[in-house]
Amino acid sequence: MLEKVKKQWKQILVILMLYTAWNIAVFLFLVRLQGLETTMKQFGTGTQLYVNFIHTIIKGTIVYYIMIYHLIIPFIRNRNWKNFLLRCILLFVALTAYEYLWNFTISKTDPSSSSYVSPKVFLISAAVLDCFIILISYFVATLITSNEMRKHKEELEKEKLRAELAAIKYQINPHFLFNSLSFIYTKTLRNSPEAAHAVHLLSEIMSYALDDWGELGTVPLALEVEHMKKVIEMNQIRFSHNLKIKYYEDVQESDAFIPVLAFVTLVENAFKHGDLNDDKNQVSIELIATKSKICFLVSNKKKTGPKEPSKGIGLNNVQQRLQLMYGIKHSFTIKEDENYYLNEIIINL
Repeated sequence: MLEKVKKQWKQILVILMLYTAWNIAVFLFLVRLQGLETTMKQFGTGTQLYVNFIHTIIKGTIVYYIMIYHLIIPFIRNRNWKNFLLRCILLFVALTAYEYLWNFTISKTDPSSSSYVSPKVFLISAAVLDCFIILISYFVATLITSNEMRKHKEELEKEKLRAELAAIKYQINPHFLFNSLSFIYTKTLRNSPEAAHAVHLLSEIMSYALDDWGELGTVPLALEVEHMKKVIEMNQIRFSHNLKIKYYEDVQESDAFIPVLAFVTLVENAFKHGDLNDDKNQVSIELIATKSKICFLVSNKKKTGPKEPSKGIGLNNVQQRLQLMYGIKHSFTIKEDENYYLNEIIINL
């Protein structure tokens, strides 16, 4: 929370400094172009000049901060036109109303002053200024998001190198493994079809886990779900189909890409640490996928007795990969008490 506040204040400070420098540059340019006396008539003198300058800086900083970080950057990431246009309209209606009150009620510019404008001219100039603000904000927001994407790509490349190094350390010979599994499958097929099916499942599970899924390590949601179901089935076979598991699925969109092994890691964590034999507190696995959002939730009752040692490496790895790939477009929630454990992944597409 504190880091988030610090980041927001840093963003505001950067905009404040840049906008202040811009206004000073414009003022000096006008002085150079039309002389100090004419410029002072437009901006005011003495106390009025300082009040107008500070008011302009504070107002501009707030407007640009809201436009860049709360309107345009979320729009670039989500492409939600309806939400973006509605918020822009509300912002500029509020801004125009405030400017109108400031110019014609609070500051009460003298109609005989050279800086006075009629309400009609004010509204036209306000509309032009709004368009200018949108263009400048969009340009700055594009630079910010491009820089963030570049940093994310660099982090992904570093993560990939670390993963490759880990794979080298713990590498087995896949060719030997799959040939051996194929041999066992053939030998057991006639005498024990269930054992043969288990070997076949294991072969497919290992193949999925060891496959090269490209630079980003992502797979279509449909493949991850299929793999997860095979892992669930494999565990049911191991325990004579006595595991108490409640699975719910509502997938309207299965073409979205997610980090490989992200969902199955949560399932395996529940199998490892959960009570799998309690009818009243079954392991719950829920998946809901629409065109705009993926929600995946795994909850379980903790098993009693000696606990298996765990370093949490798998969950941490999933959390890091989700952060690198989706940033603020995702959430990874972990809730835990004495008896229950819950993991939830939400990805906004």
